[in-house]
Amino acid sequence: MWETTMLARLVTAICRRPAVTVVAVLLLAVLGGWYSAVALKINTSAAEMISPDVPFRQHDKAYDAAFPDTEDRIVVVIDAPSPDQGDAAASRLAELMASRPDILSNIEVPSADPYFQRYGLLFLETDKLQDLATRLAGAQAALGMLNGDPNLRGLARMLDLVLGNTGGEAPAGLTDLLGRLADGAESVADGTPARLSWTGLVSGGEEDRLGNRRFVLAQPSLDNASFARGRPSLSVVENAIATLRTEPAGQGVTARITGDMALRQTELDTVAGSAGIASVLSFLLVSAVLIVGMRSGRLIGAVMGTLLAGLLLAAAVATLSVGQLNLISVTCAVMFFGLGDDFGSHLSLRYQEELRRGLSPIPAVIAASVGVGPALTLSTLCAAIGFMSFVPTDYLGLAEFGIISGLGMFVALAISLTLLPALIVLLKPGPGAAAMQTEDRGFAVWVERNSRRILIVSGIAAIGSVLALPLVRLDVNPLNLQDETAEAVQTYRDLASRPETSPYSVNILAADLDAALLMVPTLQGLPEVGGVRTLASYVPDDQDAKLAIIGDMALLLGPSLYTPSNATPLSAGERQAALTDIRAALGRAVADDGKAQPEIRRLQDALGRIPADDPAKLAALDDTLTASLPGLLDRLRAGLEVEQPVTVDDIPDSLRREWIASDGRARIEVQPERDISDSRDMQAFAEPIMAVAPTATGAPVTVTEAGKVVMGSFREATLLTIGLIAVLLLAIQRSVASVLLILAPLTLGALYTLAASALLGIPFNFANVIVIPLLFGLGVASSIHMVERGLALARDLPPGRRFGLDLMLTSTPRAVLVSTLTTATAFATLALSDHRGLSSMGILLAIAILFTLICSLIVLPSLMMEWERRSRGKGKHHAG
Repeated sequence: MWETTMLARLVTAICRRPAVTVVAVLLLAVLGGWYSAVALKINTSAAEMISPDVPFRQHDKAYDAAFPDTEDRIVVVIDAPSPDQGDAAASRLAELMASRPDILSNIEVPSADPYFQRYGLLFLETDKLQDLATRLAGAQAALGMLNGDPNLRGLARMLDLVLGNTGGEAPAGLTDLLGRLADGAESVADGTPARLSWTGLVSGGEEDRLGNRRFVLAQPSLDNASFARGRPSLSVVENAIATLRTEPAGQGVTARITGDMALRQTELDTVAGSAGIASVLSFLLVSAVLIVGMRSGRLIGAVMGTLLAGLLLAAAVATLSVGQLNLISVTCAVMFFGLGDDFGSHLSLRYQEELRRGLSPIPAVIAASVGVGPALTLSTLCAAIGFMSFVPTDYLGLAEFGIISGLGMFVALAISLTLLPALIVLLKPGPGAAAMQTEDRGFAVWVERNSRRILIVSGIAAIGSVLALPLVRLDVNPLNLQDETAEAVQTYRDLASRPETSPYSVNILAADLDAALLMVPTLQGLPEVGGVRTLASYVPDDQDAKLAIIGDMALLLGPSLYTPSNATPLSAGERQAALTDIRAALGRAVADDGKAQPEIRRLQDALGRIPADDPAKLAALDDTLTASLPGLLDRLRAGLEVEQPVTVDDIPDSLRREWIASDGRARIEVQPERDISDSRDMQAFAEPIMAVAPTATGAPVTVTEAGKVVMGSFREATLLTIGLIAVLLLAIQRSVASVLLILAPLTLGALYTLAASALLGIPFNFANVIVIPLLFGLGVASSIHMVERGLALARDLPPGRRFGLDLMLTSTPRAVLVSTLTTATAFATLALSDHRGLSSMGILLAIAILFTLICSLIVLPSLMMEWERRSRGKGKHHAG
């Protein structure tokens, strides 16, 4: 054939001038490596892995354009022992973060907005507001004392007044206060001061929907061309949190970072680290497998040197063709090491076989190259089909990965037929250990003797795999791909567990606020919907009744709250005197009633453990028990000043810009009624909403629609891979029987892999859906080599020779074993990644390749043996 003749001439020319070839290829590789290092970019956008022409991507862009400040924000979640501490910690953290306006902008503390401070009483339910008014009316005199002296001295006067009138049996409201005062005093006595929350006390325990949780939001500065995309911004926030923990406002408070930006940076950090480690580890493990398979240091050195040069050239080709790496294609080095060594393994082991047959090195190199070259070329074409099968789909992430890896296979083929023969000629490696043939013979005899049993067992396993297919599932929630131990991931899951803080809400753009309000009733009636919010949600309901209650409160409490206040800090002596007065008031209450409430005795015991002559302890006691009191009094005064109903026009711009776009369009937020972290629950939540509002956006919509794109791309790529490979094989082999023999082990391997995915509980996801197309694209190489060698043997088999034994004793099975093990080993290094997408891709690829190995080395030879026996039997029958 002319192809074989041309290949023989090429390799002959290379072998005559091996040094020239080596120098030329290495110079080209160095140049390619330099070019890729300078020009190859990184695209860290997860959204851009799906085609921008897909409808949901268009809707996302429209929403982001309407509300640009809500995209990619850093979210700091603050949990505190009390609302007051949460407010103080959030405000202080915002101040610390604001020190770097070049890195962080639009820093907000939503709960600290003056709008909520002023109209907070109106947002209480009517019956709760009435209950608060009743309790405050009974504490009018006490409030006046605390307002006049919002410190330890005022607290002493208040307790003397109240306990003097009630004795040891305090009313329910005071009982709660005494309990909290006892908790605070005990914390001071124990050396761990924890401020008392006066806000929580007077609200009757009815805190806002966030409880003691507060949020700080910030817009980061981002570099989308770097893996450290938002790392500088996160570092500023982390430093601010570290500073907060050293200050009084941060004591007893936890602050955790999450949000879309933090999640993406966490993923980028994990992917970058994992890809680098996996690349180095795969290179080392591939070397180790080759040592076992070839047992020739010089030959292994030639193969690994060829791989490194090929990687540099492949990087240059990637730069020229795609120009960037994404979150999946960063693993292309692992792919190249895992697959590129296949070419070197087959050529090198065939070279050793030719040496053992008596050829000298140069003729052995030429014979080996000509012998495996056609099969390698066909394998390359099939591998490229498997990789590039996603190119026609809307899944751009895998399409780019496929182009880079597919072209890399052509680079591996070219360099294996040029640089590798030249290096072998220069290094002159030996034929390897003679013992290998003995080891191969035992395995060959076993396969030949048990060929029919092997086919029966593999058939039963195939039927079982088909039965397991309904258990295979697709998990398209990107959060499930990330490291579960990462703070951003854990915090995000924590938020998702509560409907009121769930990040899995759906957003809808309406023409204006009136149009948005018309949609609210319909959306509220949909399944899985827990709440619907618009800008109008910030207007309190039942205002007439509430304003009447507030008016009565203002008349009754006004004189007490507007008396002059002494804001001068107490001296050490004044604090000591106040402590003495509190102890005396408590002592009289206990003396008047021997059965005094436990809270009174707890407070008395705690204060008894605080030295009256220790200024630091007294200052801590004053701060712990009264520091949040002025804030409460300010909030009450502001709330009692409200006399008119609140309207949408009263909502400040700080809130309005979150709900009304610059062009007047209004945002509707639909919240789930429960945790919908599972992608199936997201779909159940999102699809009814999309039926009402097709342009809806948000995580549930994105996950649902992206899942459809991925599944559709998976089906399209798989069918395209199988179809094109079948056509290519048929065009080259010109034999339906040969094509069926080649595809049979791949079909079995695919079934076994799908069953393994179901039984091991490894769902398919955004990263690992490429496994099945790649199984056909990559696994076909082993089948091609085995079938090609088998057909050649069958044509030239002398009478009396055993076909199966002869086939299994060639270098081809060993080459298939070595190349497949190196491929599986390289892919398995991805399993060590903390990124569950890459990890699952590595696991399933390794499983798929190992099943392909079993089917190619055991099932396929058995099938070929049975095929040959039947063919020989038919031949004898016809001859007779």
